[in-house]
Amino acid sequence: MTSKRIGFFHMDEIHHINHFISVAVELSRTNEVSILTYPGEHKYLYHSLSKFKDHKIRVVQKHTHWFRAFTDKLKNRDLPRKGFWMTTNQKYLLNNFDAVVFTDYFHHKLLKARGGKISPKFLKFPHGAPGRDYSYNKDQLDFDFQLLFGPFHYQQFKEKQLLGPHPVIIGYPKIDAVNLSQKKHFFKNNKPVVLYNPHFSPPYSSWHKMGLDILEYFYNQKEYNLIFAPHINLFKNKGGEDAAQISKKYFEADHIFIDLGSEESVEMTYLNAASIFLGEVSSQVYEFILKPRPCIFINTQKVIYKNNSNYRFWKLGEVIEEVYELNNALKNAFSNFENYKEIQKKITDENFYQAPNSTASQRAAIAINKYLEKN
Repeated sequence: MTSKRIGFFHMDEIHHINHFISVAVELSRTNEVSILTYPGEHKYLYHSLSKFKDHKIRVVQKHTHWFRAFTDKLKNRDLPRKGFWMTTNQKYLLNNFDAVVFTDYFHHKLLKARGGKISPKFLKFPHGAPGRDYSYNKDQLDFDFQLLFGPFHYQQFKEKQLLGPHPVIIGYPKIDAVNLSQKKHFFKNNKPVVLYNPHFSPPYSSWHKMGLDILEYFYNQKEYNLIFAPHINLFKNKGGEDAAQISKKYFEADHIFIDLGSEESVEMTYLNAASIFLGEVSSQVYEFILKPRPCIFINTQKVIYKNNSNYRFWKLGEVIEEVYELNNALKNAFSNFENYKEIQKKITDENFYQAPNSTASQRAAIAINKYLEKN
């Protein structure tokens, strides 16, 4: 097999890293693998790589245009604007790689610049289990090769006519990149731990309508511990929420732990530590039920969801609409769990393909190597 030059783009927040890092490591055993990114410290990226002792990955930091960098700084942007970065570096990207890997949809300018050429190949990785309509982007058809997590993923893409020429089901590589066996303790008691994990998008998120009321509810009760760990984007530029609105008393309460976007919030640390999941439409709930446990969902928009595949999450537990309903939902969470345990297992099997004697990352690397060798 001929060694290939493969570039992984890291142009997003850190929650994308664990969706590609272990596959990049596997590919680096037989290929020249680079992580292509912007100038910066990249502490979490290097920390993630340090977990793998035998990788041969290069991290290549490329600048955007000097004027765009200047305006990005003026606007206090955490990340460079991807389109301008692509344009500035397109000759390097198109001439030095056999394949480039994306975890999101910022490929358009590079695809246009590639024109009718067949190289580099564009490979698409998801950055979360399929759930809302965001997962079903028509731009999927721009890619030469698609990694899919499981049979549900494949069937949904087939029904929505989003399967490209080379879709491959490999499983869920993120579980190869994080430590699922280590359970961290955040409280000095043995009370049940509720993880409140609101999404950052206002049309779907419970935070904007009732988030502070939910924190107040947990502050005033003593039966449960609460971890408040929202989507990493909620209190960043993309979500736009201001942490100053969260009262100091919540940060100081012994039975409440708050993380508004650290590295631990993208490593399944809080999912492993929790007894009950509380949220709306975050695909993190699919990671939570890898070990089946009670879930409570908040329908802030009062949508009719029963036969809507965008709300498939809500088959996994009780759905409430108001904060006052939390009391009974929590009280009954463990006794009602038997009603949801089997559907949780079934949906996990549908979501994430598994096979004996290999990991998802190994299967992904084998599939990519085969594809690139043939094409």
